[in-house]
Amino acid sequence: MKKYSKNNLKKKRFLIFLLVFFIFVLIASVSFLVFVKVKNNIVYAKIDDSALTMSDDVSTNATPIIVNNLLVGGVYDKKWVSSENYYLKSKYNTGTEIDLYGKNGKLGKYKIEDISKPDRSSVYVTTSKINSLDEYFAVATSESNIMSNLAKQDLNVNENDISNVKKALGIYRIFNTSVKICEKYNITLNPTESGNLIFVTNEVGKGVGVYSAVVYISNSGKTYLIKYNYINDTKKAEEWPIYSYGFVGDLNYDGTNDIIIQETKEFEVVYSVIQFNNNKFYDVLNSSVKK
Repeated sequence: MKKYSKNNLKKKRFLIFLLVFFIFVLIASVSFLVFVKVKNNIVYAKIDDSALTMSDDVSTNATPIIVNNLLVGGVYDKKWVSSENYYLKSKYNTGTEIDLYGKNGKLGKYKIEDISKPDRSSVYVTTSKINSLDEYFAVATSESNIMSNLAKQDLNVNENDISNVKKALGIYRIFNTSVKICEKYNITLNPTESGNLIFVTNEVGKGVGVYSAVVYISNSGKTYLIKYNYINDTKKAEEWPIYSYGFVGDLNYDGTNDIIIQETKEFEVVYSVIQFNNNKFYDVLNSSVKK
């Protein structure tokens, strides 16, 4: 009978382990590629949907958050309220005083003249500001300036930015490895946290499919992926958004600035509120309007 030494047994077991491991990797890779091919759309964002189920007390006392005549949601006691709950329950409607903010800061005090919901997905707000063609957001009026730290667009993009974006994208680079920085802003989140907010897509004609992403690079060197959206089949790209900068301001009065991001799709525009909490970015509010 053939005998095996301990070393030979170890080698045999190791080879079996490698074979099983490679088979597992092969099956996982093929399954992943099939999944991507069938699903077509890969989306990433950390979602905090507590605004959808906020209590009646919070919803009733919530004050509005408006972006470009669209009710994105509300806030009360640092808690978020969805636009639907605000529309149905909040006591702050017609006649409510609001502060409007533009790209360069506070524009002044105005009033809500009307709130309407002509379709299932959107709640529209008419304000007393005449000819408000410029982009703006609005919150309940107060003496404080919630947009005291203005974002500054930085037109200087360097290799270090590209390297940090690649680091933030992480495993999602498997879909398309090219990087094109579209916008870069220097922002302050709170007294101890500031960095660069970067809007990214792929280089035209490079890689498979297309993607759009929002990345934050802290001045401490830490990288964060805030949003990511990949489309494999560009002929079916109606759900693929171009992300762009909206505003930065302390929307829920907790001492940390929040980020408003615009997503422009083929048939829809979505506004999202991003909160930085416990060293993570969460999508806490969003509202859309059909084109």
